Amino acid sequence: MTSATIAWTTDEAATSQVDYGLTSSYGQSTTVDVTLRTSHSRSLSGLTPGTLYHFRIRAKDAAGNERLGSDATLTTVADTTAP
Repeated sequence: MTSATIAWTTDEAATSQVDYGLTSSYGQSTTVDVTLRTSHSRSLSGLTPGTLYHFRIRAKDAAGNERLGSDATLTTVADTTAP
């Protein structure tokens, strides 16, 4: 299994989560971090080695205003273990 950690900051305290998947339709989301903060980090696990993933950040401030980040991508490291 492969994992990735996504870290970002917001300009004001917000809750956050990451939407991710094999396309920009995503399909999976991390659980919501309900702590209001400006520095965020979420781990994605169970990813397939050597695979391109799309992700975006979802943040909500104390007033309930939600912002969606732009689509971004990451590629997991290919499995180089000999059979």
